[in-house]
Amino acid sequence: MKKFVNLFSLIVLVSLSGSAFAQTGPVPYAFGQLPSAGAPQTPSVPAPAIVSYDYRTLHLQDITAQCTQNYEVVSAFPGIYKLVHTEENSRILKVFSFTDSKGLSRRIEVYFTGGDWMQYGLTYIATNAGQKNGQVSAYFIDALSTPDHEDGAVAPRINPLDPQQLISFVAAEFLDANGNVKAGFTSAAAASL
Repeated sequence: MKKFVNLFSLIVLVSLSGSAFAQTGPVPYAFGQLPSAGAPQTPSVPAPAIVSYDYRTLHLQDITAQCTQNYEVVSAFPGIYKLVHTEENSRILKVFSFTDSKGLSRRIEVYFTGGDWMQYGLTYIATNAGQKNGQVSAYFIDALSTPDHEDGAVAPRINPLDPQQLISFVAAEFLDANGNVKAGFTSAAAASL
């Protein structure tokens, strides 16, 4: 009987650890990228990512695919974007969700805007993180935006179109370990939901 229990425990352990060794390759993603002529004509969507920087508290989950309808990301905060500077082209690049230290579900939307003449654009983060229920704030993010606001000719410090750089910035530089926006960021606009 003892051998059967040990064998059973070994089988359970091996089957549970199998997913820990699974790997995913890089996911190609670019703003406005068109598929090649030989590729199917369906837009590619990056695989959802769950990234944890502080394993005790903060777990960001990429929910962009669940928030997409007819190839457009649907905002949970549409009114906030009327209050921030927007150029002629704009869209929500990514949507993340997480549970803060108080157990409240929070959402982050990464909003990208720019003119046709601009090589690089401007990026805002709209979120209800650290807000009272029913409140949302938008933050202009210098690190994800071109420092050349007129012509958009200078690259940002961090590429907002690179999913790994973006999620690393949000988890490590934008949010604190409790899921609140760090003190160094100033709200560009605030609204009630």
